[in-house]
Amino acid sequence: MKKLLALSVIVCLIAVCASADELGKDRLKLARAQAAKAEAALKKERYVEAEKHFRRAVATEPQIATAHLGLGRALVGQHRYEDALVALAEAEKRFVEWEQAVQIADLVNRQAGERELQSVKDIQAAISDRGAALSGSTPRTPNTSAQATPRSLSAEKFLLRERRDMEGFEAIPAQVFYLQGVSYLRTNQRSQGIDALETCLLVDSQHELAHYNLAVARFTVGDVDEARSHLDAAIARGVEPHANFVADLERALNSRRVAVE
Repeated sequence: MKKLLALSVIVCLIAVCASADELGKDRLKLARAQAAKAEAALKKERYVEAEKHFRRAVATEPQIATAHLGLGRALVGQHRYEDALVALAEAEKRFVEWEQAVQIADLVNRQAGERELQSVKDIQAAISDRGAALSGSTPRTPNTSAQATPRSLSAEKFLLRERRDMEGFEAIPAQVFYLQGVSYLRTNQRSQGIDALETCLLVDSQHELAHYNLAVARFTVGDVDEARSHLDAAIARGVEPHANFVADLERALNSRRVAVE
């Protein structure tokens, strides 16, 4: 009777896990459908509609980092920069969490592969030793150097944890930092805006709008050389600068040359 009860509990647990897995897949499917509608609205610059669908997507499945990024884009499109910064901070967090999950999965898979390989080697060694015993030769000494020990596994996890920040940083799309930079600048948080745009260019040195906005930001704090450098980079990548900004920057550069002479 006890065995039958235990078997029934196991069957129920399996059914619950299967149902939860299917529910997760359905939830992800619904969230992606909402995100697709939001992206279509974004392309038509219907930012309010896009926001509505992105919010439904993240409410359905909060783990979708791209939906949080899309929500940030929709809010920037509406000039709601404070709200955008909240959404973009969440996007940054979700991208890092996803990268960490991928790294942990890779570690687990690699360790499982190493254990399987060691099992094959052990079987081969046992067959070899048996053959040696039958032939009367000296059995081969088992090689245990490749076996994973608790100490080596702990060291690998430690290295993974130490690399997490850099790998997480690299997992975040440049657009997150670009939109953060714009939002900071539009809310008079100039130093944070410059830092975010500089970070964007660390991720993607070809980001033309980051170069242009950084040129403007650097000009406003008096860094005319940096402003000129970023403006040139933006123009080289196809940006058409505002004529008044170009004129103001040239006047500032000329005034400095005259003062030096």
